[in-house]
Amino acid sequence: MEPEKLQIKLYTDRATGISPEAFVVVFHNWIKKKLLPELMIDVANYAHVPKGPGVALIGHGNDYFIDEGEGRLGLLYSRKRGAPEPGQRVADAFRRTLHAASLIENDATLAAGGAKVRFRTDEVQLRVNDRLGAPNDEATFTALKPELDRFCRELFGAPCDITRSGNAKSLFTVKIATGAKTDVATLLGRLGGAPLADRSLV
Repeated sequence: MEPEKLQIKLYTDRATGISPEAFVVVFHNWIKKKLLPELMIDVANYAHVPKGPGVALIGHGNDYFIDEGEGRLGLLYSRKRGAPEPGQRVADAFRRTLHAASLIENDATLAAGGAKVRFRTDEVQLRVNDRLGAPNDEATFTALKPELDRFCRELFGAPCDITRSGNAKSLFTVKIATGAKTDVATLLGRLGGAPLADRSLV
């Protein structure tokens, strides 16, 4: 896939009762303990913004958000720079998203507070944060869909329903309906486990 600035969102259920603010401490711990194989710089709290970016973990090459966009709580991964080779970009984005989701699902701080966060794998959002290089139109969708079809079939073990959403003013966005009951850890394992260090991200 040619676009570099990919974003992946995994959804969770607000029925868990967890507030985005709980992730301020979690993300600071990730920085302190260097739990991600990349340079992470700071944490920003936007939880006061309705349907906004929630809490952000800011990195040199990637950002991670506990995002409330669309009014749905989820983990949003965003690549900013230093993308891998075109044929590896989708897999890398999913791998980093699933790794972060796995850390959250197993986070001791959240568990101590009585929160049990689980991420759905039956629906995933993919966006390209590049309106010039990847406008939200049928031409971009036609160009990118074959690779997404191949990747999703391999990752989820079955064909997925991939549909474009939004309008010409929004980022290129697709919804991937997988129908999967597979958990985050299994999907991460299929991609090789936790991502390796990347010099472009440090």
